[in-house]
Amino acid sequence: MPTETPARLRGVAHRPGEAPGEAQVALDEAGFTVEAAGAAAWTAGYRDVASVTLDAGVVTVGLGAGPGAATWQFERFGTMTGLLVRRLRDGRLRQRLADGLVQLDAAAEIDLVEYSAWAESGVAQLVYHDRGVVLAPVDERMPWRRVRRADIGRVELDASVGAVTIGGAGPSLPPAPDGGPALRLLRLGALATEHRNRWAALRDGAAADATAIVTSLIPDAPFSPRSLASPLMLEGRAVGPAQLGEAWPLLEAATLGVPPFDESYRVLRVIGGGDAAPRWLACAPERPGAPEAPKIWFLVGLPGNLIALELVSEGSHATYMFRVVSRPAFTGTLPPGALDAAVNGISEALIDARFLREPMALPAAQLAAPPALRYRLALAALPSLAMARAAFVARIVHRDAASWEAAVRDLVAWHATARDDSAEWPGRTAQEAQVSEAAAGDD
Repeated sequence: MPTETPARLRGVAHRPGEAPGEAQVALDEAGFTVEAAGAAAWTAGYRDVASVTLDAGVVTVGLGAGPGAATWQFERFGTMTGLLVRRLRDGRLRQRLADGLVQLDAAAEIDLVEYSAWAESGVAQLVYHDRGVVLAPVDERMPWRRVRRADIGRVELDASVGAVTIGGAGPSLPPAPDGGPALRLLRLGALATEHRNRWAALRDGAAADATAIVTSLIPDAPFSPRSLASPLMLEGRAVGPAQLGEAWPLLEAATLGVPPFDESYRVLRVIGGGDAAPRWLACAPERPGAPEAPKIWFLVGLPGNLIALELVSEGSHATYMFRVVSRPAFTGTLPPGALDAAVNGISEALIDARFLREPMALPAAQLAAPPALRYRLALAALPSLAMARAAFVARIVHRDAASWEAAVRDLVAWHATARDDSAEWPGRTAQEAQVSEAAAGDD
């Protein structure tokens, strides 16, 4: 692990039900090796650890899932038992965060905190990074909480009991059903103020970046539309004309009314229903705290259960198409709220994936190839990215305006009658060939 030297710990190891034997566990940055008497030495990465539990001095480690899964028990490690548990858990968290494109500073601390969230409570590992917070409960039955900084609401300190109360303000940290706090960190002691400040700094940083981006896009706009848009366009949240009101036409003209996106945006709007076409705009800094280089994208709802996505800040490369609901569930009309949910999910995946679209779009054969290892790890680590890939249909290259529009219309017509989620649009192979030919890989 980045912050610790390699360790060699001695004790006893065995599979459940087998005779114990003397063992040595060697832990380094990438993983650990176990040499146990009577068994062949084996090595695993920290990401392979499915569970780590400690009971009466016995550490039980579950590895993998399915037929090849294994369980080992480690005991008689004496005063090193706690170190073994901590190194395994910390190593797993760091490795899975790295898989999910979160790069922690080498000196970043992993705190162990007591928490409560609605009806759930327990002890969890807590990590801060540039775009949010990860809370990984020690209880393996509980899911990890990946909180995006824009979803942090009020942050309050109760110094008398060393607690921090955090309100939910978005999908990754929704408000509690009863209106109470979404999350509480408990019994932090003298560290409570530091934790309060770190949560508040993340929230406030997202707001400051949004304000700076909006101001840079429409610097000559009156204060009213700028002040309306800034708190809505936090960290990639997709917002439309109804929400932005008087700010919408100003932002639309500033970002989508100039070549090369003016024409593709116009065509997508026509296909989507003209002035009634559902559409959204979103933005976020490429690096938090550096709003001078924002990523900007727009989405348009299309007939036939489709959403079109284009990144304005990437040049005119390709239009990415996603389905809204599963094809068997589509009956010609979408359920209430389905379009907004799909749009938000795509935007959240872009944020979580650091704006990489290749993991969503690569054909299966290319994704399975060695150069795509980084993408496979990210898909395994980021549920939002995996969901976006599952909904992905095709990307259509901007080779020229006529061929691009013809392909979009062909896909819309085909998808309107498609009922099998495993079916592939017949034009996708040709589009992917154009991506390779033009070296238009967006990432």
